[in-house]
Amino acid sequence: MHSEQVLAFLDEHPDFLQQHAARFGLQAAPQTGERVVVSFVERQMLELKDQNRQLEAQLQQWVERGQDNDRLLARLHRLTLSLLAARDAQAMIAELKGSLRREFQLDRAALKLWHPAAEGDAEHYNARNEVQGLARNLVSPYCGPYVNDEVLSWFPATPVLQSFAQVALKNEAGQPFGILVLASDDSQRFTLDMHTQYLAQIGELVSAALLSALEAA
Repeated sequence: MHSEQVLAFLDEHPDFLQQHAARFGLQAAPQTGERVVVSFVERQMLELKDQNRQLEAQLQQWVERGQDNDRLLARLHRLTLSLLAARDAQAMIAELKGSLRREFQLDRAALKLWHPAAEGDAEHYNARNEVQGLARNLVSPYCGPYVNDEVLSWFPATPVLQSFAQVALKNEAGQPFGILVLASDDSQRFTLDMHTQYLAQIGELVSAALLSALEAA
């Protein structure tokens, strides 16, 4: 059968494609109250447009995430510079708390050390076994709503704190000599499912800087 004959047949039987749409990869679609046949190519184009919209939305999410990461890296860089500028451990701790407040809007931070060189620092020295045991158990930073009574006592009673980040400070051998605890009255600031990569990097940075200052004292 030649193409002219096929076209003639379709002209004589206009309902043929409507009746056999599924067999020929066609799809009947409602439009202005009537049923029309959408070709397979048109259906593919619609699917491709939908996929394109999804890809554009995903790309936008990646761009925004990249921008957030850039801003976070810039904050970490400024934190690093502030620690490098400190002359001793006391100044370094002050710079750390100031940077956390300025760069990360964290004005509730507690740092405890049990390094021998920190014994003269009444505010930050704490050699209790309970505190050291807590740091040893922190294989990675902890984020969530729970801290023990000892840690909670390091912060004012008000406002009521809802979430915490706990980061062990360790020497080159992996042995903890301190702990950094960040707190917030926002329950969503530190959650159990959040990524802790940047917190771990802050812990490594603070550990290296403080250890150098303490051992030089």
